[in-house]
Amino acid sequence: MTFTIRPMDAPLGAEVIGFDIDRHATAEAAARLQQAWLERVVLCFRDQALSPDGFVRLASLFGKPTPQPLQRPEYRVDGHPEIRVLSNHHTDTLGDGKPLRIGGSWHTDHSHQQHPPRGTMLYAVKLPSSGGNTSFTDQHAAYNALPVEMQERAKVLRVHHVYNSPFAPRRMPKLTAGEAAEAPDAVHPLARPHPVDGRRAIYLNPIRTANIEGMPTEAAQELLDEMLAHSTKDQFRYTHSWRPGDVLIWDNPQALHMVDHDYPADELRLMHRTLVQTV
Repeated sequence: MTFTIRPMDAPLGAEVIGFDIDRHATAEAAARLQQAWLERVVLCFRDQALSPDGFVRLASLFGKPTPQPLQRPEYRVDGHPEIRVLSNHHTDTLGDGKPLRIGGSWHTDHSHQQHPPRGTMLYAVKLPSSGGNTSFTDQHAAYNALPVEMQERAKVLRVHHVYNSPFAPRRMPKLTAGEAAEAPDAVHPLARPHPVDGRRAIYLNPIRTANIEGMPTEAAQELLDEMLAHSTKDQFRYTHSWRPGDVLIWDNPQALHMVDHDYPADELRLMHRTLVQTV
């Protein structure tokens, strides 16, 4: 029996049903999944029971899994530098010791890197009894919905991304002096071409966008706020209600995402994450 790819009843997203990593990890399956991923932005594999090895194998169907940027003991899975543990019980151990609201505002992953990860894959290891949905946007569709003159302007505007923008709506984990010295920054066009097919998408990241080249700071932030409000309209959004065994992969060049921190604080929300680059 083969697996089924079924579009969500939403502007983006698709379910992958009946997929078994031991039976379906073929070049033909990878090509089919990659095309659906490009078209639907977010794929959800249902009813998975994956070991760390199996999780990395699944990610490998979409590209090359890469080591996680922060390799702290509490984030590690032994023997798997490509996997990071995401837990609502993690705290800012180098800062004030308070819990980290990881992912709790609109963002795209690691945009401060010169070559940000193409994909992020997340595996639901332990879910709270309620809440914790993750929302996504289709930034390519949002770009196409802009007036033509704004599309052309966005192609030439260059945005500076840093580890933690002074205008960020939430704080990032505090870095050691060594980590801070090695934290990259990057400049990307506001309408960034997709690395696979060159289609433009609005590329912004409120936690990392510091300024726009050649624009006064206030005007730059006003424009970025306008682009964010446009990008996150309902017509471009899909909100995922997690089930046990779900594995999601989303296409960072054409998606923003955000998790709701509305679940019971004393319950565990535990995920495994890996990042992939297009080979």
